[in-house]
Amino acid sequence: MSMGTIIAIVVIAIVVIVIVVLAVILGRRSKANADRRRAEEMRNQAAQVELGAREHEAAAARAAADAKQAEVNAEKLRRDAADRSAEAEDARAKSEEQLQRANKIDPDVPSGRRAATVADDPAVARPGAPETVSDAPVAAEPVVAEPVRARDTDLT
Repeated sequence: MSMGTIIAIVVIAIVVIVIVVLAVILGRRSKANADRRRAEEMRNQAAQVELGAREHEAAAARAAADAKQAEVNAEKLRRDAADRSAEAEDARAKSEEQLQRANKIDPDVPSGRRAATVADDPAVARPGAPETVSDAPVAAEPVVAEPVRARDTDLT
């Protein structure tokens, strides 16, 4: 083999080695770039999941606040109902007293007999209330009780 052939083989071998080294370097760079892009996509997805989790937490907090407000509203309504029930009971008691006073002064109501009361009227009688019965007819004028006034309460 001549010197020229040996030099040509060495030069070709060096060129092949340089090409292989360049291919490896470029392959690593492209793989690194692909890994960077994939890592960035994963970070974006993680950020989206985190944002969704925060949205769900906020929705849960709003639902809990709504439930708490509903409990407060229900308690207000229970208290209002109790107040109105007490007012209605007071109005019934006043009406009953007025009817009894009217029966006392009415000359057509026989004395010594129990006079009819509001509880005798099935339209007015309330469940569980004691009933009184009168054998004598009652000729009293109807008694008009004061209407129960609704409170100015915002129920919303």
